[in-house]
Amino acid sequence: MTTAMARPDSLRADALRNRTTLLDVARAHLDRGEPALLNAVAHEAGVGVGTAYRHFPSQQHLLEALAIDAFGDMLDRVRDAVALPDTAEALRGVVGEAFRGMLRDPALGDLLTGGGFSCADTLELAGDLVVSIDELLARGRAEGLVRADIGADDLRRLLCGMRSAAVAGGVVVEDPDRYADVLLAGIQGTLPG
Repeated sequence: MTTAMARPDSLRADALRNRTTLLDVARAHLDRGEPALLNAVAHEAGVGVGTAYRHFPSQQHLLEALAIDAFGDMLDRVRDAVALPDTAEALRGVVGEAFRGMLRDPALGDLLTGGGFSCADTLELAGDLVVSIDELLARGRAEGLVRADIGADDLRRLLCGMRSAAVAGGVVVEDPDRYADVLLAGIQGTLPG
C-alpha cells in the first residue's frame, strides 16, 4: 500500500502556499472543463515543475488531492443514506448522493471514473465506500430490490457512465434525479429486458 497522502498532515508555510496555489489553479482548469495537467498547472501557478512533482508525484496524486474533500463529504452522505431503515429509500439516497457528488465536483467524478487510487487516505475512503454500498446492496438483494448480479463496482461503473451522459456536450442535465431513477430501475430489474 502507498504511503502518499492526498491531504498531508503538515507542511512548512511556503510549501503549503505552493500546494494551495497548485490546487487552486488545477481546480480552475477542471471547472472550465479543461484537463488539469500537472506541468501546465505548475507553469500557470508560477511554481517550478520540480516543486509541483514534490507535492504531487503523479497526475493521479493531484486528482486525489483535488477530490479528497468531496469524496469524504460524499461518503458521509452515502453513510447517512445507508442508515435509513427503508432499503428502497436508502438505495435512492445512495444513488442520488453519489451521482450529485460526481456532478458537483469534476475531480471526484474523474477519480471515481478512473477507479484507481495512489494515496493511502483516498484508498481508505474508497474501501469504506465499498463496504457501505456492499452492505446496502446485500440488504436490497435480500428484499428483492436489487438484481443478484449487481455489486458495488457495477454500481460505480453505472454511476460513472451516467455522469458522462449527464455532462455530455458541456452542459449538465437539469434534472439529475431523473437519471438516478432510471439507474435505480435498472439495478432493481424493473426495466423491461
